[in-house]
Amino acid sequence: MRKMNRSWALFGLGMLSGTFVLGQNEEDALRYSQTLPGGTARSWAMGSAFGAVGADPASASLNPAGFGLYNTSEISFTPGFEVNDAKAKHYGTSATGNDNRFSFNNLSLMLSYPGSSGSDWRGGVFGVSFDRQASFHWEQRAVGDNVNSTILQRFVNEANGTAPGDLADAFPFTSDLAYQTYALNPTGDTIANTYDSAIPFGSDVRQEHTISTSGRLNTTSLFYAANYMDRLYIGGSLGIVGVRYDRRTTHRETTLDETLDLKDLSYQENLRTTGSGIDLKVGVIGRATDNLRLGLAFHSPMWLQMNDAYTYSMNTGFRTPDANGKTGYSWDSPDGAYAYRVRTPWRVVASAAYVAGKHGLVSVDYGYTNFRQSKLNSGVNAADDYDFSMENDVIHQDLRSTHSVRVGTEWRSGPWYFRGGWGYWPDAYADNDARQGTAYMRYTAGFGFRSEHVSVDLAGIYGTRDIKYFQYDPALVAATSERLTDTHGLLTIAFRP
Repeated sequence: MRKMNRSWALFGLGMLSGTFVLGQNEEDALRYSQTLPGGTARSWAMGSAFGAVGADPASASLNPAGFGLYNTSEISFTPGFEVNDAKAKHYGTSATGNDNRFSFNNLSLMLSYPGSSGSDWRGGVFGVSFDRQASFHWEQRAVGDNVNSTILQRFVNEANGTAPGDLADAFPFTSDLAYQTYALNPTGDTIANTYDSAIPFGSDVRQEHTISTSGRLNTTSLFYAANYMDRLYIGGSLGIVGVRYDRRTTHRETTLDETLDLKDLSYQENLRTTGSGIDLKVGVIGRATDNLRLGLAFHSPMWLQMNDAYTYSMNTGFRTPDANGKTGYSWDSPDGAYAYRVRTPWRVVASAAYVAGKHGLVSVDYGYTNFRQSKLNSGVNAADDYDFSMENDVIHQDLRSTHSVRVGTEWRSGPWYFRGGWGYWPDAYADNDARQGTAYMRYTAGFGFRSEHVSVDLAGIYGTRDIKYFQYDPALVAATSERLTDTHGLLTIAFRP
């Protein structure tokens, strides 16, 4: 986005960041801050409660000290399949959307070496782990019948006070599109520069709003962990983060009053975000007793450099042809681009695991994250020096700190292992924010087979949460409520020398 359009981004932030808000805002910061633990089918099957268990690639996203519990080298890979469902309700009407795909969730190499003879340091482990920590593959669809609101009123409110000839410079991605397609028309008051909507506010319309997203956030971690007397394990990792996020948002309105000349309109956004960055993790695990392990890990923020590229378009259809017999009009915005930085919040993970010898174990993880610490900054090589102070104030006001809990268990019968788990992640929006939804709940189960040199694990995961969002200015339209459910299947195959 060019600097002259930054004022519109700030205006959008004041409207609780609907899905068509231009500019970078708290929703962008939150999207890249809500990562979940990665790892293998084994760790996922135990609800990702793996901070003090260790000896699994999940240690890269939880507590790198866990790599110190390896006593042999290992290579593992984890493909997966996900099904994401969205069930929306808008003005009493229900609609559904679905997306599914195969993905490569984890690939890890752990190299173990023994310590010096007679040393209290019993050896160490170093290696690399590729992890997919967030998936953005969703198809969301909301339909509202007899909605007495229109997105055009938002453009009227925005355009009022600006001369028609200046709309292309002031609002090239929003109200100028409506003006160029005759959905927005001057009232005739050239001094006040006011506008009328081709759909009078309060008229009944049918709305259909779709959001199609794809992409992922991956972390490739380089790690090292050491074992001190089989009682204390310490470790650290450097993560190289890669981000890709694609979104197509389409808002359609059809007038139900056939006396109105405007029959229908479509307003569409195409956004692509790419980025990269780094993060750091350090951790420690100690054996309090022969059966009890305690762990603590600190995760630094992710420091991300992001690049947005976007275009907008509008199409309108009228019941009455113009002088040339034309009933439809379309207009495209210029190409927009903007570079910026995101700093996600730091995290703390505390863990405990009770190991019942070779029979099984029970583990618990607790996580603390203060999403108010998320922050936006201008890009390293940005053309302007915008400081994002208003957006960061909104982040501090609209987000909150959360306390997550994960519980898992694993029990052994010969070479077979049986697992189950549960996780709870509260919604990050503050109590007074109209977008606050329910906590994300995840239920997991799985089993595995392990021999001396090969192990095979399977896991099934079901997660659910409720969210709310505004399709445009919340002063003009009611919130859309949505239930999101995700189902995953994972397979991990590991080899040891």
